Amino acid sequence: MIRQATADEIATIVELKLRMFEEAGIKHYLKAEASAEIHATYAEMYRNLLAIHFVLEEEGSIVACAGAFLKSDIPYCFYETDCYGFIGDVYVMPEYRNRGYARRLTEEAISWLQAGGVKTIRLLASPAGRHLYETMGFKPTHEMELKL
Repeated sequence: MIRQATADEIATIVELKLRMFEEAGIKHYLKAEASAEIHATYAEMYRNLLAIHFVLEEEGSIVACAGAFLKSDIPYCFYETDCYGFIGDVYVMPEYRNRGYARRLTEEAISWLQAGGVKTIRLLASPAGRHLYETMGFKPTHEMELKL
């Protein structure tokens, strides 16, 4: 069953996010206190209606999630539509993969963002997730990155 996460479930969402970072091999980028900081940030965003997570439960436990965020950083804050949607925290526990859960949760996130009036949705795709997002209509952009 897919449903909206509650603020009381943010700790579970953070745990899944940390698993995702670990599996992607990028957990070392996180601050030592990242878990508490992510939790506080998400709680504030939930209160301000700037974020939502959708979760999928099996046998009473959350096994997958996807987040939708309203962001308004530069240059979007200067546009007529001053924010964009961001999809993140798309994670399915390994034993529940290949069942279409990531797609279904991402579709829920897209619907929430559309209802919020965004015109652009962005996300960061892992190599494993890239094909899924391409089949959903996401396109690579002209964005460039320099790692220092």
